[in-house]
Amino acid sequence: MATLSRAPRSAPDLTAAISQAGIDCTLAHGGGRETLRAAIARHGGAIDWTVDHTGWVVTLYLPEERVFSGGTLEDGLLSCLAWLVASESPTALA
Repeated sequence: MATLSRAPRSAPDLTAAISQAGIDCTLAHGGGRETLRAAIARHGGAIDWTVDHTGWVVTLYLPEERVFSGGTLEDGLLSCLAWLVASESPTALA
């Protein structure tokens, strides 16, 4: 099993992920849950989410198990998407 991480993403990483995934920023905030889920799926991600005492928790199962969290579900989904997009780059996460 892979090591789980809750590494926060900076704003530029999220902005780049949104842009590279072709997501309209107006949809990503307040109502873009399905848009973000679909973008994660297009990038090969399989996810589930839940709420715990820290907030929303998004678990990425494929391509590698990771855990992301946020104050809103959209925050967690954006962090997950940012990681997926960054991991597709050959020099990213090295």
